[in-house]
Amino acid sequence: MALLQQTRNVILKGFLSPCFIRRDRVSSPHANHSRVRRLDTTLIFIGSGCLVCLMPLAVYCLYLSHLNGRNTPTLISGSWDFGSLLLGLSGFILLSGPLFITLVNSTWRGYAYGGWANLRSIGRGEALVGTIMATGYFLILLGVIPLLIRSRKRVTAIYNVGAASVEPALIGVLDHLGYTWKRDRGLLLIGAKKPTHLSDVPFEFQHETATVRIDPFPATGHATLKWGDDWRGVRPEVESLLPRMLVSHSSEKSVVASWTFTAALAIMIVMLLWLVVLIYLVMTPGPR
Repeated sequence: MALLQQTRNVILKGFLSPCFIRRDRVSSPHANHSRVRRLDTTLIFIGSGCLVCLMPLAVYCLYLSHLNGRNTPTLISGSWDFGSLLLGLSGFILLSGPLFITLVNSTWRGYAYGGWANLRSIGRGEALVGTIMATGYFLILLGVIPLLIRSRKRVTAIYNVGAASVEPALIGVLDHLGYTWKRDRGLLLIGAKKPTHLSDVPFEFQHETATVRIDPFPATGHATLKWGDDWRGVRPEVESLLPRMLVSHSSEKSVVASWTFTAALAIMIVMLLWLVVLIYLVMTPGPR
């Protein structure tokens, strides 16, 4: 606690030094006390915002560590994968809009840097404009986020998988299910199933019923499957067998689990330190 008190006094002296005070004004104890309270309020505001932003991010990093730490590859729907990313960044997304409005609007900018007492000087019309802007931002979020999540319905995310094992595993599943296939300009074209009585003889590929593009990310042990055309009939069958085929082909051990766990641990330590500082600022009166 003594270290926190010394650190706080150093910060306050720095902000209350003559370099930060206008020379045309005479400093008084009351003015210095007002500046101390304003600085404490600013630190509490910044610290609370950091906690709101960092908590979901730490949970998301732990979630990624769990996915990448499994012994077998894991298939995740693209909508759920993108939704979990948005939840991890939800603190930044929710606070960035009001922060942008605060910085753009001159009156609200003066309120943010001038203390809570200046809220009384804001006119009713300007307050209404700020409220409308904030409401519009959140309405845009409510409209854009579902569209983004829906656009990821065609994507399958695969975690903890060797980059070179995805395409052989997918081809093995298609052969096992009896689908014809061929490669074309980076896509895997999936045709109709072979007739049961002709399963052992070559069957000519006629036209695709679905397409899939494989995007591997070797550095992170991750891959995505992007489905196209009439994929709703093919995708459930393929994804029901693909995890078992990936196990037989995957030979690389992902290190992303340790990276994300370390990131989550570091974020939690920062949150704990911020929490200690916030509790100290709230419970300890400023210097007189």
